[in-house]
Amino acid sequence: MTDISSSGRFDPRFNPAFQPGYDPSVDARPSAAPERTAVPELVEHPMPVMDAEPSAFRTVHPDPGENQPAPRRFDPYLAGLWALSLVFVAAGLLTIRYIADRMDRLNTTAGTTAFDYNLVLVYTIAAPLLVILGLATATATLFLLASRRR
Repeated sequence: MTDISSSGRFDPRFNPAFQPGYDPSVDARPSAAPERTAVPELVEHPMPVMDAEPSAFRTVHPDPGENQPAPRRFDPYLAGLWALSLVFVAAGLLTIRYIADRMDRLNTTAGTTAFDYNLVLVYTIAAPLLVILGLATATATLFLLASRRR
């Protein structure tokens, strides 16, 4: 039987059974039975009896100036997020309106180029994304306000 710790095959910090190359028939070490220790006897201590006097249960009235919530401060970043969400939603809606006007002109005007069609295509993709981004920003801001209120 080989001594696992002296053979150098296994890391001595960890149990060899969980290391690569472990073979229980070769590398088994005798397991010592765990020692049984005697459980100490529990000693019962009686709880001290306290006299309940009426003065011990007096009502405490807090100071009216105490425990008042701090006044809310104006948060410029939060106001900026609200403004940004409004800008995104407005830009998306105006872009949708611009797409409708532009498509009307493209269908009735003879002098249109491929750039005009590509521009309308880009706006068609960007407009709903701007609206969604604005609504997502407003929703995230509401979640931020709700988390601060707790």
